[in-house]
Amino acid sequence: MLKATGKTMRTLIKVFATTDTLGLARKVEKELSERLGEHADEFCVEMGEVKVSRFSNENMEVQVDNVRDHIVVVLHTQAPPVSDGIVELMALLDAVNNAHPRQTFVAFPYMPYSRSDRKNRPRISVLGQRLPEILNNVLGVRRVLLVEPHDPHLKQYFVPTADEIPGTQLMVEHIRETLFKTNAPEQCVLVFADAGAAKRYEELPFALGIDQAYIHKSRTDHSESPTIRALTGQVRGRHCLLVDDEILTGNTVLKDAKLLKEAGALSVSMYATHAVFADQRISHAELMEKLSNSEVDQFIVTDTIPVAHKVAMAPDRFLVLPIAPLLGEAIKRMILGESLSELHRIG
Repeated sequence: MLKATGKTMRTLIKVFATTDTLGLARKVEKELSERLGEHADEFCVEMGEVKVSRFSNENMEVQVDNVRDHIVVVLHTQAPPVSDGIVELMALLDAVNNAHPRQTFVAFPYMPYSRSDRKNRPRISVLGQRLPEILNNVLGVRRVLLVEPHDPHLKQYFVPTADEIPGTQLMVEHIRETLFKTNAPEQCVLVFADAGAAKRYEELPFALGIDQAYIHKSRTDHSESPTIRALTGQVRGRHCLLVDDEILTGNTVLKDAKLLKEAGALSVSMYATHAVFADQRISHAELMEKLSNSEVDQFIVTDTIPVAHKVAMAPDRFLVLPIAPLLGEAIKRMILGESLSELHRIG
């Protein structure tokens, strides 16, 4: 939609979100508005209004305000109840489509079912593949942004291939601005949590100018916790920076931290982009207490998943790096047709 402003006409951009992503979406809308400031004569960014109704038969209906000929940005991230959130996302996208927008962008700070993407056992569901197919073929989604998917091949389930941005730069900035202020790089070591982390973050030790170590693991079954086999690298008398893409139950990182401390590490800081922090066997409060009383000196995560209510239980052990500035910049580049490659570079 074109909105008259003096002698110019501006394209309206509306940002929508599912219920549990709304807090993050408001921050992203603010960041996007600021980043498009130099294009203020071309674009106007606003939050879109969403009305979610649940009827007596438990059916859901979503209504959006006017988006005819607008650019629409829809944000959705994983939050419990996860499956209800997916239904709400589909209803929201259907409502948007029915209102005839000019273009729709979908951003997943953390894509639900992203770890259920392989048929690695007989007769199991693979919703990590089916969800992109539904978004593409049924709801007509063509522009998708993923923040650090668990496996990079996930973006290839979308047609055309989804865009991906890492949270790595946030980690690097924090390490340089905090740990390196009080410790020389040679006193630190980057520890890869497993083979996946080693592949994903292979450039980090070189960018930071520090040594690296590696925790060898294997999975003998389909449980969430692998078995630790060995530790390679010198960690004694050093500050260990343990990196991985996400923390689920935390059981694995607690074992890793214990191993590192037993090997003589001075401290262990855990860096992860996605803080799921969920264990179906215990309550959130019990889980956060277990993590805060562990050998991990500090957890540094982002808010791709709603996490403020959890980390507030032990604020001295958890630090949350805001993801909204990175998302705002990435979405701005997508709207303007600019490259996202720069966001992959470690400065």
